Amino acid sequence: MRGRLDWKRGRWNINTETTLLHRGLRGWQRATGDSITYFRWQYGDSEMHPVYDEAVGVGRQFYAPWQLPALHVNHAETGNSEPRDSGLYIVDSLHVTCEFDQLAKTGLTDINIKHGAYQRDRIAYDNLLFAVKQVDIRGQIRRRDVIVTIDAEQIRDDELVNDPQFAAYLRDFSRNPE
Repeated sequence: MRGRLDWKRGRWNINTETTLLHRGLRGWQRATGDSITYFRWQYGDSEMHPVYDEAVGVGRQFYAPWQLPALHVNHAETGNSEPRDSGLYIVDSLHVTCEFDQLAKTGLTDINIKHGAYQRDRIAYDNLLFAVKQVDIRGQIRRRDVIVTIDAEQIRDDELVNDPQFAAYLRDFSRNPE
């Protein structure tokens, strides 16, 4: 190791590499990417039922929406979303690939991802509302996160009854209390 000329100094280091990588990813996103609207859940300002975990009072509160640039968004639409005899229904799914630095601007950090602090966050895309189910780190350079994927499932109208902030995303407007 001591014989290498670039061991103590040189042109390339971790900061240079990640800066160039993020610059390239932002260029890719501008040319071919997409964007989503991301809502972070406010734990302290929300009122939830202690047993049923449903919104009461002011309901669920979310921080203002962020337009989050994404490298790729895959919206898988279901063919038949009508309820079945068993009471279950199929919902759309969303798979988002984005840059970690862009996601960090919403306040979601590496430690939040490890502890699942994203599980009540919401995403709006194609005029539908999705609940975040999984956030995974997919690319790193020397423990610096670069690529993140977000998996989400559509929220149906009956689950949005007590969330007046998301009334614009109701598909059945008869459920809107206003």
